[in-house]
Amino acid sequence: MGSRDAAFAGLQASRNGESLLARDMEEGVRLARENPQSGVVVRLEGEARPWNPGAITGGRVWADGLPDGAGTQPSETVPPEVLAQHAREAEVQRELDKRAEEAVREMARSGDEPAAGAEVAMQDVVRDMDRVKEMPPSPLTLPDAPEERRRDEAVSQVVHESAQRDRLQQMERETVRVPEREKTLGGD
Repeated sequence: MGSRDAAFAGLQASRNGESLLARDMEEGVRLARENPQSGVVVRLEGEARPWNPGAITGGRVWADGLPDGAGTQPSETVPPEVLAQHAREAEVQRELDKRAEEAVREMARSGDEPAAGAEVAMQDVVRDMDRVKEMPPSPLTLPDAPEERRRDEAVSQVVHESAQRDRLQQMERETVRVPEREKTLGGD
């Protein structure tokens, strides 16, 4: 899988959300050995840095200190608090956009007069924006923070085990019911 004109190769998947960029395969193997949780990308040619490390290793952040030859990374790192704030603001904006679209769809379905429906939609959006401003800010966390990911994985595992246990119990009940049906005379 790949092409002859590929500039990068993914050597190791990321488990902690970080990716490292190696200049050659030897350095890539060394980085992978030293950082087993970080993703490793090997530069095959050129001096550029991949635009999207998440597509190669699953890690969303460049953890190495290599200079950026292509200008694809800011010269100074952005603090996690700022990233979390931007993520929160983007989520709020998506929610507001979704509510505005729903209001417009509802207006189209009900066949209201356009001016009156638009006024109602505007009032709904303004009310939602005011409600968002009144909400106390929650503690800022990165959406892909390792702690969040570990917690989500633990919850998923518990839910999966519970569902699996329920399925096994259901199968046992069905198995027990089948011989009881066979014992009755005349069928069911």
